[in-house]
Amino acid sequence: MVSKFISIIFLSFFSCSIAAQKKYSSEYTLLSINTTFGVQLPAADLAKRFGSNMSIGGGVEYITLPEGWIVNADVQFLFGQRVKEDVLAPLRTPDGAILGDNGTYASVQLRERGLFVGVNGGRLFKFFDNGNRVGGLRLTIGGGFLQHKIRIQDDTNSAAQVAPPYSTGYDRLTNGFSLSQFVGYQMVSRDKTINFFIGFDLMEGFTLNRRGFNFDTRQKDAQKRIDVLYGARVGWSIPIFSNQNADEIEY
Repeated sequence: MVSKFISIIFLSFFSCSIAAQKKYSSEYTLLSINTTFGVQLPAADLAKRFGSNMSIGGGVEYITLPEGWIVNADVQFLFGQRVKEDVLAPLRTPDGAILGDNGTYASVQLRERGLFVGVNGGRLFKFFDNGNRVGGLRLTIGGGFLQHKIRIQDDTNSAAQVAPPYSTGYDRLTNGFSLSQFVGYQMVSRDKTINFFIGFDLMEGFTLNRRGFNFDTRQKDAQKRIDVLYGARVGWSIPIFSNQNADEIEY
């Protein structure tokens, strides 16, 4: 008899637990830190100087639900291995080498380095909202500052002719105002467990060479440039603050 009574209590408690559902408020704001990784291809004037590059970055983002408004500020550091413009051509021997201070061949490589800093605004257009997680189309547009240059990497530290301050005469430091757009998929969790986005990135920079004189061409480069980067980027959001109405328990 006692065992039957205990069984009835246990089953009743278990049934109530199954019936209880946690309902998250639809009103929700999230402030988060984003970490991003991307792969990009150059176009327009930038394609004449560099090949593909990777980007690593981060930023701060604010998003509201259910409206889906997005505001963020981010920075991307650009790294590339292929440089098409040989700014060291006048310094090379007939076989293409660079001589070091001791008369032996120096190990000098050309690399791409760059930076984008910007502010963007946009919206998350919901595909679904199950009460906890929201997923949909992320669209943002903004502007900022784009910079790139040729890094002269002397692994042997033996070629004084390409070391600072002389390297500034070859590095083609270029920067200016840039537009930026992103379209992709984003998921936001009200319980803060899964927050990410992935999609297509586009930047258009209106830039100028900021060096007064290029040593290899022996003249100033005053050309107005249009530097374009496009590619894929993924970001993971780490919540640092969230605000929503108190959770409701329904039975």
